[in-house]
Amino acid sequence: MRLLIFKDKFSKKKIGIKRGLEMIYNLEFTGFVQIERMWWWRNYIEYTTYVEIEWPQKGYLSLVRLNDTHKHPNTIRVLTRQQANSDKRELLVLNKLYGKEEEIYERKRLLKQNWVDVKEQKKTFRV
Repeated sequence: MRLLIFKDKFSKKKIGIKRGLEMIYNLEFTGFVQIERMWWWRNYIEYTTYVEIEWPQKGYLSLVRLNDTHKHPNTIRVLTRQQANSDKRELLVLNKLYGKEEEIYERKRLLKQNWVDVKEQKKTFRV
């Protein structure tokens, strides 16, 4: 089992990758995608997204959502890569987002933050 610490989620405790992602996205986690085999997966990937993690490596975990033409429709998978000089695989964690990916991530984060702020204002307004 691979354990992760998600940034600002689950009280910064270690949680299994499957359980954590299913709780965050409300979608089934069906496994991993090898970055070397992206040419095969390209027809089944709906979009790529990133989740900020703090452990085992600080950065952005790369996820893909599969579309309804795959045998596991509407599920998420994590990208992995080959370790240097080993047969083992490791999670694809980016240290920093660049360009368009960074803009999209920031926009989503700000929208979510504003939504939470509005929700809190409504609670205090009713009192």
